[in-house]
Amino acid sequence: RHLLSLINDILDLSKIEAGKMELEIVDVDVSRLIFESLIFVQEKAHQHRLELVTDLSEDVNALTIQADERMLKQVLFNLLSNATKFTPDNGTITVEGRIHGSDLLVRIRDTGIGMKPEDLLRVFEEFKQLDASYAKTQQGTGLGLALAKRLVGLHGGRIWAESEGEGKGSTFTFALPLQHLNRKEGRE
Repeated sequence: RHLLSLINDILDLSKIEAGKMELEIVDVDVSRLIFESLIFVQEKAHQHRLELVTDLSEDVNALTIQADERMLKQVLFNLLSNATKFTPDNGTITVEGRIHGSDLLVRIRDTGIGMKPEDLLRVFEEFKQLDASYAKTQQGTGLGLALAKRLVGLHGGRIWAESEGEGKGSTFTFALPLQHLNRKEGRE
């Protein structure tokens, strides 16, 4: 599974770099997308006694956008996977969804190992992994965040990381411009 995941990530990055990755635009129910993405990490979270919390604003709960659902699931999976991987037992992972100005903001906040200030930008580079001792014990390719950045970019958005330092958790936020996503509200 790990090798297949690595190959798929490399292929996706190659397609993006070659300009061959095309968006398959469909109606995406944002709250459903988030809850379905959480299912992929529930078992690992349960094994490590990690609390998964969702905090979606009312307008995000009722939001449908035009986007590539598979790509956005991949972004959420990569961010949630990292959060479960780098949050020690008994921690908390919170997924927040908000409308801020003209952007949809999705934030994954954890109580994990945190990052040094100099790692906040480097973490999105291909094949980069943190040097922290706990991070070295975790299996990974260093491609997940690079791919997430590219997939968010294909939707006209941006992604960034924040941390108050090592041992103080991390927050990964991506912003998608709603005008780019042909915002639809008021679903039943």
